Amino acid sequence: MPTSSDSSEGARRPSPTSVCSAAKHSSGDQEPILAKVEDGRRWWRFRMRTYDDNGQQDWWFAGTAIPLLAATLGPLANVLSIAALVSSWRECLVDPTVNDPARGYDPSVNPALCPYDGVSTLLPDLGGQPFDDPRWCYWLNVVSLILGFVGNLFLLLNFTNRIRYIVALPMTIGLWYLATCILIVITSCMNSYVAPIRPYQTYTQGFWYGVIASVLYLVCSMLLMVNMLGYFLGHYPQQFALTDHQRTLILQTMLFFIWLAGGGAVFSRVEQLHGATPWSFTDGLYFCDVTILTVGFGDLYPTNPIGRGLVFPYSVGGIIMLGLMISSLTKFAKELGSDNVVKKHIEKSRTRTIGRTVTSSMELRRRVEEHRPLEGAQPTISGPFDGVVSTTTVTIEEPAQGQWLRRAPTNAMASIRRVGSFAVSQASRGPRIARPKVILLREEKDRFDAMRRIQRGTAKFKRWYALTLSVIAFGVLWCVGAVVFWRAEQRSQQMTYFEALYFCYVSLLTIGYGDLAPKSNAGRPFFVVWSLIAVPTMTILISDMGDTVISNFKQGTFKLADFTVLPKAGIWREGLEKVPWLL
Repeated sequence: MPTSSDSSEGARRPSPTSVCSAAKHSSGDQEPILAKVEDGRRWWRFRMRTYDDNGQQDWWFAGTAIPLLAATLGPLANVLSIAALVSSWRECLVDPTVNDPARGYDPSVNPALCPYDGVSTLLPDLGGQPFDDPRWCYWLNVVSLILGFVGNLFLLLNFTNRIRYIVALPMTIGLWYLATCILIVITSCMNSYVAPIRPYQTYTQGFWYGVIASVLYLVCSMLLMVNMLGYFLGHYPQQFALTDHQRTLILQTMLFFIWLAGGGAVFSRVEQLHGATPWSFTDGLYFCDVTILTVGFGDLYPTNPIGRGLVFPYSVGGIIMLGLMISSLTKFAKELGSDNVVKKHIEKSRTRTIGRTVTSSMELRRRVEEHRPLEGAQPTISGPFDGVVSTTTVTIEEPAQGQWLRRAPTNAMASIRRVGSFAVSQASRGPRIARPKVILLREEKDRFDAMRRIQRGTAKFKRWYALTLSVIAFGVLWCVGAVVFWRAEQRSQQMTYFEALYFCYVSLLTIGYGDLAPKSNAGRPFFVVWSLIAVPTMTILISDMGDTVISNFKQGTFKLADFTVLPKAGIWREGLEKVPWLL
């Protein structure tokens, strides 16, 4: 039985956390030694860290970028799943205005019969008459939509810390995998057992929305599995380390897709009741997409005063929400480059500069002695002697005071370059290794100026690196998107690949001439998804060009104006003084 003294001693026994805290606050001349205490459970190669683990985190892309990407694509998959549910998946392309009493068939009454005589002209894809799907297809589609919504809800509660990571994330992954499997089963069975009869029947936009939704659910599930793998391997604790504007991006994305889907429902209902041509939900979704993205092909537009009046508030609200979302995406893209590539670049530059720096002649001699065995070995008595003697040149750059700052030096000498030659015997005739220049930094200010130069170089590298990634993303979306549209629109409007490139370019720049627009049931759903990715990418590209190409063009314009239309006082004299032989 423990005594009171034992219990008091146990109460005074410090925990590992308190030991580390006490070591941090210990006083004295000796430097405290902190031992890393690993929290969490271990099993085989897995180490699950606790929620409040503040240790070092890596796998930044898996821990931060993947959850944000899943939070962006998840609501989009829900919207596409709604479009797949409320639309029939098959349609008849026989003209309903043709009523042949001999056949005893009126296509406007029962499009499912859809007899075709093989001679009549068929309607285009967007003008077909849809007919009902089997009941099993409809109810499985309902289950898939519910699973997708619940999975997205678990992900949102995970972001807001309402449900634990270890509970919410597996639920999201499992539910989205189930939604994917159900959609794959529906589309496969539809294509195998009740497929449309070609050429007078075809799939509607709803079928292709279901296909794209299943792909997005699958991609999101696989990405979140990578995130969970990083947690099991101990790369980050069981929480999403998101900043405030990253959480704002998630909220803005969800609100934007709610606005998009709600607008599609409202406009399709208004056109069904008061319009000249009834719209489906997929038509309303496409119209809202081209309206918010300011593409405006003109192939689909409101035909009644109510719909035209709703365009005023809806377009303004959608464009504002799109601008806010693109602004948050731009900040996130800059963080993605700054936290990984740029920091590694600046650390590499600092390390390389420090490795080339000497502060005295003694250190210079030591550096030369280190180079000596690398250039060649001394000949031995028993070995043959090679009489070739080479000269190794060590170049030292000694920057002047204020050379890297835009001000005149005070008590500094001009930039000095000292060259010392050292005789080194060369035992081998192998290729010589290029040596970097040694930088001589005597004063503290010289070292400060060197770091400033590294910072300026890193800022320039960051701008051009972001522009390079934006150009690559733009090129991929342009060329790959053109391939898809070329294949999708080839039957409907005999589109060539060059015309597809032209169409994608006009859409990316939001010009929207209207001479080409998606007219197939597969092209319109793909355009909705592609444009929601491509137009923000184009906006980010223009922003990156403003920091690089456009900025340099402006500086060049100002310099040209100083010499021509807006001459600066004394500019010609300064130019001639730089070339004294002209005077």
